[in-house]
Amino acid sequence: MAFIEINKPFEKGQAPSKFRRLAMGSWKAPDDPTIYGVLELNVEKALRHIEVLRSATEEKITITHFLGKMLAEVLKLHPELNCEIRFGKFYRRKGVDISFQVAIEDETADLGLKHRHDLSGAIVRDADQKSIIAIAKELNESARRIRGSRDPGFSGIKRISSFIPGFLQSFAVSVIKGITSGLNLWSPVLGIPKNAFGSLMVTNVGSIGLDFALPALFPPAAVPAIVAVGAIYKAPIYETDAEGVVLKTRLERHIRLCGAFDHRYIDGLHASRIARDMRRFTEHPDQLT
Repeated sequence: MAFIEINKPFEKGQAPSKFRRLAMGSWKAPDDPTIYGVLELNVEKALRHIEVLRSATEEKITITHFLGKMLAEVLKLHPELNCEIRFGKFYRRKGVDISFQVAIEDETADLGLKHRHDLSGAIVRDADQKSIIAIAKELNESARRIRGSRDPGFSGIKRISSFIPGFLQSFAVSVIKGITSGLNLWSPVLGIPKNAFGSLMVTNVGSIGLDFALPALFPPAAVPAIVAVGAIYKAPIYETDAEGVVLKTRLERHIRLCGAFDHRYIDGLHASRIARDMRRFTEHPDQLT
């Protein structure tokens, strides 16, 4: 391993469109270009598909794994979003990597003792090329490793951070971001994995009891979006006749996806296309091979 290496694999830089150039000149990265969106999805068919996959393997498969695969496919369909802005140009990533947030709790929490709560991340490389089962296996193993060995991937940066005075934390983060994103360089002395945050970040707030939450972009990650997965809930579906009279009502399972987006990358047209593809995948989950 070299002392200094290229941090992220990119293709050749491309000049932005006139509007993107204006957007890049209007906002910094990403302090103020954050926009939010909420998408309600009927996941009844998706959850049934997950049950079929569970029967084929002993692996724990959840809606998070399904959505991770779905988001990877969406980025594959819209590669113009799978990029990073550097020095006024869009650099397209060579792979679709999805980063998942992992909560860390000490086992002493169940005993009512003082415990540690922390947050880390596990990344699935080339998620668009992997099945839902493969993503579940990889992510579950990463989560077990993080919780069992106290976050090996990010323990270095957390240890370094503990020695930096509070008033210098912002400066230190800016330096690291400048190295890993601006210069696109990486070194083990930084205390973080190479290409640590991938193409997009996913966090499941439903697993901690929240119906939905508006997430915050994490500037050092330099990703165009973070998606928060809310709790599963039941909502009525109405069957009507030609005149709109309700003939039958049934309950089906839904979720809300709340996203924070960097407006320099994504606008309303992109969002509408993303929503269209996500609805298609949840309506036809067998398309996610």
